[in-house]
Amino acid sequence: MEKYFFYSIPVAAAVYAVICLFYYLLQEKLIFVSGGSERRDAPVMLAGEFEEIFLEGEEGGTVHAIHIKVTEPRGCILYFHGNTGSISRWGAIAEELTSFGFDVFLPDYRGYGKSRGKRSEALIFSDAALCYRKVLESFPEKRVCLYGRSLGSGPATWLAARTSPGGLVLETPYNNLIEVARYHSPFIPVKAFLRYTFRNDLRLPKVKAPVLIAHGTKDKIVPFKSGMRLYQSVKKKTDAKMLTIPGGHHGDLNGFPVMRKTLERFFDRHFPKGGRKQSGKG
Repeated sequence: MEKYFFYSIPVAAAVYAVICLFYYLLQEKLIFVSGGSERRDAPVMLAGEFEEIFLEGEEGGTVHAIHIKVTEPRGCILYFHGNTGSISRWGAIAEELTSFGFDVFLPDYRGYGKSRGKRSEALIFSDAALCYRKVLESFPEKRVCLYGRSLGSGPATWLAARTSPGGLVLETPYNNLIEVARYHSPFIPVKAFLRYTFRNDLRLPKVKAPVLIAHGTKDKIVPFKSGMRLYQSVKKKTDAKMLTIPGGHHGDLNGFPVMRKTLERFFDRHFPKGGRKQSGKG
């Protein structure tokens, strides 16, 4: 018995090492679920008017985005989507926000849809800044609202900490990606392996814009506790609000009437109607 126990230790250690190696090598596929069965050139099908845009990013990358337009916009929402699927999926979700009177600018991350190029956390942030500059060609900065959904809360928060938008909305955000990885893989030393950490907890306190965080208590992808910890870092700000949705999951918050009502109040307070589209930063 002791002999078998003696040999089982190195075997278990080897198996654990292989698991950690696979985690390290496959982490991009776990974090960025770019399409599944979706075609990379899948057409964007929306009800309203939109324009396709291609931007040249750093290190030879290309960012594909769509600009969804409304008549007499009160501003523009720069929307950073979640980790699963490209614009062909998220377009209809982002288009719902035009009902609040905003244009919506929706980019794809590199490796998603028609966006191309090497991907890293630094390059994702660089592409976010590139999209922001593009939006500022048509809207004053205070008429721009950054909106980060799940994974997108990372680039949205990073960008808000370095600029002066009119507002920041974070839907099902994480405190940082290390916490989320530990939640899903508690026996893996993720902090040593993770190449994407998205430290919202360090960046959100630097944001001067009004902040709205929305999270559901039944979220199994990004735990509610992670979103609440993120809110704790800015709760003393008078313009920081946390919307807790009892029974809300990761992908259904837009189906709760309280979500729409809270967004309406946030937009009406910080983006008064009548703010028209302008050329330049204004």
